[in-house]
Amino acid sequence: MSSVEDLIRAEDAGQRLKYVCFWGHEPRHDGRIGASCLSQWWPAEFTVDGLVFPTAEHFMMHGKALLFGDEDTAARILRARHPNEAKNLGREVRGYDDQVWAANRFDLVVAGNLAKFGQHALLGRYLLGTGDRVLVEASPLDRIWGIGLAADDERTASPRTWLGTNLLGFVLMAVREQLVGASLIGGREKRDITIVDHDPAWARRFRVERSRISKALGGNALRIDHVGSTAVPGLAAKPVVDIQVSVADADREETYLPRLEAAGYHLRVRQPDHRMVRTAEFDVHVHICPAGGKWERDHLLFVDWLRTSSADRLAYEKLKRDLATRDWFDMNQYAEAKGDLIDEILGRAEHWAARTGWSVDERR
Repeated sequence: MSSVEDLIRAEDAGQRLKYVCFWGHEPRHDGRIGASCLSQWWPAEFTVDGLVFPTAEHFMMHGKALLFGDEDTAARILRARHPNEAKNLGREVRGYDDQVWAANRFDLVVAGNLAKFGQHALLGRYLLGTGDRVLVEASPLDRIWGIGLAADDERTASPRTWLGTNLLGFVLMAVREQLVGASLIGGREKRDITIVDHDPAWARRFRVERSRISKALGGNALRIDHVGSTAVPGLAAKPVVDIQVSVADADREETYLPRLEAAGYHLRVRQPDHRMVRTAEFDVHVHICPAGGKWERDHLLFVDWLRTSSADRLAYEKLKRDLATRDWFDMNQYAEAKGDLIDEILGRAEHWAARTGWSVDERR
């Protein structure tokens, strides 16, 4: 769906639409990523054609200036310290023509957001996790890029009563679908989620797969670790063994991917600083990440903390069992639904790590 009219037709046909409303670019108080990352003003530096853009708003206004041949204003926009400054400069573009802008703005903003969400794995993960939900810029001030209504306005509940065209929402949904094609090999998957009691066989399976991976990669595998819920004794989990392989550079696929594929693994996920391959039976997921990076550290810390904290272990299991009873558009939605609690647990784990001197290099 790419217009308000499409949404109205879907609603009239009895389709139950679910929404994610956003407005404003401030992070959540706890620092976690939420819907505000969808804003054009969200600070997420990205690079396109050798130029660095602090926000998607900078990219949009820079592209607007170039569209009308105003290179001086384009250069000033690149130097703007705040997206509002970039926006105001965009209003000064010489030679502006409303019809030309209307014909080009959607594709331009799609390009900027593809770079933004494609170059920031956590942002991309959030966007993919919105699944099939309709993304809505609930701005009471903008009737072009937003819907002209605040999120708490009762008229927001139906596209029939919106006052604006929600162009940014449709841009982001278009970006989401392109990211699905680029990062999820084979597209979205809707699979049953089953949580079972911990099985000691998972540790044995890890050891078998570790040997297989080590034989395939040799010294290119700087470390191989059992991560995820199946690595935590006593924790219920999906019967899928997660393995983390640390390499020098995860984006240099030629150093590991052909060998893993020859060993029988199949590429499923391609993201910046992260790849995931899996067995044909989908019962083993192998995550490749950079050695010494945040991905490596967070997953090792999460597992070690859950092995220590019975309270967080029980809370995490309870959430997973609850989520498994719900219907999910795809696996990304399920994963994103765990994100808030995972972030809370990681916060407590960080305090524990600082207090105890925990290290990634500890023997496991």
